[in-house]
Amino acid sequence: MTAIKGPGRLGANPELRFVGNGDDKKPVCELRVRFINGKVDKATGEWTDTGFWATVNVWGWCAEPAAKMFSKGDRIYIDGTMVMNTWPDKENEGEVISGFKVDTIFVAPYLPDLELLRYKPRTTQNNAAEQFDQDENVPDGAEA
Repeated sequence: MTAIKGPGRLGANPELRFVGNGDDKKPVCELRVRFINGKVDKATGEWTDTGFWATVNVWGWCAEPAAKMFSKGDRIYIDGTMVMNTWPDKENEGEVISGFKVDTIFVAPYLPDLELLRYKPRTTQNNAAEQFDQDENVPDGAEA
């Protein structure tokens, strides 16, 4: 697993679902993100894009707000853990596909893109801190 922090752009609208059994269901918001990475070639002056696509699973207290707030095309900031996944190809039997997956409990709007930000009123003095302290880490081996 590798830590990943940085901006990305949503390639699709977020999908919210709940995983687990019975009363122990946890929210997870799945995001399809193009991580932005590139540079200008000094010799040619041309932009070289070395970015990549990844599925980002936002777990816990940030999942539902992320599903409501973000939409396709938005730039966001992600702080999470990245792993390479492999799975069988449904179209070509015997073939294996691989791709990046990121698990996180934190995602935020990319501040340079914001025109307006409005906070909702807190219900208690330490509501945000209490909620963060009570949230569990991303489950080990979580399959969303």
